[in-house]
Amino acid sequence: MSLPSSWEQVIATLKKHDRFTLGCHQHPDGDAIGSLLALGLSLEMVGKQVDMILPDGVPLTFHFLPGVQKTVKQPTFRPEVVISVDCAERMRLELPEEIFTGEPLLVNIDHHISNDHFGQVNLVLPEASATGQIIYHLLEKCAFPIDAAIASALYTAIATDTGFFRYSNTTGEVLSIASRLVEDYKISPSQIAERVYEEKSYASIRLLGEVLSTLQISGNQRYSWMYLDQEMIRRYEVEMEEIESYVNYTNSIRGVEVGLFFKEMKPGEVKISWRSKAGVDVSRLAAHFGGGGHLRAAGCSVKGSLSAVMAEVLSFVNKYFEEN
Repeated sequence: MSLPSSWEQVIATLKKHDRFTLGCHQHPDGDAIGSLLALGLSLEMVGKQVDMILPDGVPLTFHFLPGVQKTVKQPTFRPEVVISVDCAERMRLELPEEIFTGEPLLVNIDHHISNDHFGQVNLVLPEASATGQIIYHLLEKCAFPIDAAIASALYTAIATDTGFFRYSNTTGEVLSIASRLVEDYKISPSQIAERVYEEKSYASIRLLGEVLSTLQISGNQRYSWMYLDQEMIRRYEVEMEEIESYVNYTNSIRGVEVGLFFKEMKPGEVKISWRSKAGVDVSRLAAHFGGGGHLRAAGCSVKGSLSAVMAEVLSFVNKYFEEN
């Protein structure tokens, strides 16, 4: 069976060109970091020149991954191809604009249902559980190498975006891929899970306590929310990746269908993380505020004060449940 054109275009691009710059979305998570490392390291192994750019560096949570020392904060050469991994919108691609002055080919590899196909070449598969799953198949189809370091990155990408195989996007295919990575490359699922989920900074636990003190539940018991304001952020030095996981507490309450976490990232701008259980597509709810993401996990940013944004969004969510 012939491959869909998007696969063919990406495979041809990877084989034809020699200079690649890789980037991902702002505040990268495990899928973004793992996908970027896996693709970048494999391209290097076949003799390509690669910049894996993370302007803010690698989040502390993922420092254990082999190859992170090869990432850079600024470009070191002018690329022929720029590859975006795990990023749904061009505006969220965390790369210096100077990279695009030479008009490189822009390739967009992603699995978010809200992806707007901003690349000149797009490999966007919403049915995939993680971008790491796409990268795994891409390396296979290209006959590019996978070693233990790449396998660790791919496993981390897939495992984190499926909640270590707890979320509803866990499929037989991703379990099969994870099994092959463990069997063929002798990586340790327990060590990866421990480094990602069980090692937190003292400051992040203290901050979590303050955030949890803001937790509230609606009168109909169907949605809950909590918030993080600027005063809390100033008191604790915590990486964004550790903060992102807090939202899961809102959705862990029995009976709650939607959980929201409001983060006042700077005065006048609030980032909202959405989580849901079966039956509610939070990507559609977040889209009402210009955001997007997945069926069960989404995000958006809204201009305004924390109190005003919370009032507006919670009123919208309440109306949604009144109508559904």
